[in-house]
Amino acid sequence: MSEEKTQVVYGFVPYPAIGYRMGGRQMVTTALSPVDFTNVVGPREQWDPLSGSGTNRKEDVAHRRGIAQYIEQTEDYVLNSILVYIGEGDARFVPDDGLPEELPVKSGILYVRPGAKFKVGDGGHRTSAYADVIDAHRPLNDDVLSRLARNGQPLIVVLDDDQVRRAQDFTDLQRNAKPLNASIGHSMDRRRGLNRILIERIIKREDIPVFDGGKRIEFLTDTPGKLSAKTMAYKTVRYASGTLLIGTGLRDTRGWEDAVELKIASDEKGAVDKIVEFWQALGSFPEFAQALGKEKGVALLRNDTWLLSANLLYAVVAAVHKIAIADERLTINQAMKELHSFDFKRSMQSPLVGTLVHPETAKAIAGRGAWEGAAKVIAGHILSAPVN
Repeated sequence: MSEEKTQVVYGFVPYPAIGYRMGGRQMVTTALSPVDFTNVVGPREQWDPLSGSGTNRKEDVAHRRGIAQYIEQTEDYVLNSILVYIGEGDARFVPDDGLPEELPVKSGILYVRPGAKFKVGDGGHRTSAYADVIDAHRPLNDDVLSRLARNGQPLIVVLDDDQVRRAQDFTDLQRNAKPLNASIGHSMDRRRGLNRILIERIIKREDIPVFDGGKRIEFLTDTPGKLSAKTMAYKTVRYASGTLLIGTGLRDTRGWEDAVELKIASDEKGAVDKIVEFWQALGSFPEFAQALGKEKGVALLRNDTWLLSANLLYAVVAAVHKIAIADERLTINQAMKELHSFDFKRSMQSPLVGTLVHPETAKAIAGRGAWEGAAKVIAGHILSAPVN
């Protein structure tokens, strides 16, 4: 053992690690069990611009709770590395013996002074969520605690305790991050029953013209381009389908998600049948039938009508839910058939002026209030028409 390594071994806690430099600082990648990690991390530091201390944004209690539920309920959960800091006086990385000096990445040991605490730079909500789950299950000493004790949480350790640089790192990480858009993220998440039935049992069907076996759905962005041949984004399909099932009573995202999951769990076949019936009926609108049958027809439909606006689709499903599911005054097909006579054209004569359409500019008005107002107009049209 080298003299350098001997000097830091005694009295220090060793962690197997990989060391490298990023910029001018020593970085180390290692992993601890979540149980061990929560024991060696310091208290959450909220950013204080006046003193220049801390790096974490204001805590989002709902976000913290959501991560905790995910960790607790998902056996094969996955979380990104947590970025932590520690002063060079409290830790040191020593490469393994015999490695060439010029290697940019070296295996070795991270030695940490007993009692020293890591400071979380990025990952405060994940750290707090771990602590919540562990504190709740430690007295029980149950399967959840055992699972977390066997698991590992990757850490990126920066041997630097400068508060200003720590804060700069945090803002740089947020600026350079590219989160998944909703369409990609939801379509990848098959734990959710709604995503599973949409992808596996509905969107691929050939008898839903507006989906065309999935070829008409945009998965890579949340808003198809003006000239796109795609009818709508997966994000739109998903929210419209879920709202068809449960209506508009829930405003928060988690409550909406849970209500949709319960509806599907209670009657999956019924949920699939309702969603299929709605999207098939939408494809029977004369405007859709014409657009899907000719070149650039979808682009023209998007340009001339509101039918491919996400907010318009949300308004339609909200109206249909109220009439055909909540009150059962009509079937979904009957309600949708009455909308064949509704004027969806983009014009100042549109019945949507004042809700989805600005009364002076004729441009779209965004937001939930706009499409919920439009839902009332659409429901009124359906109920005022004679039922055939």
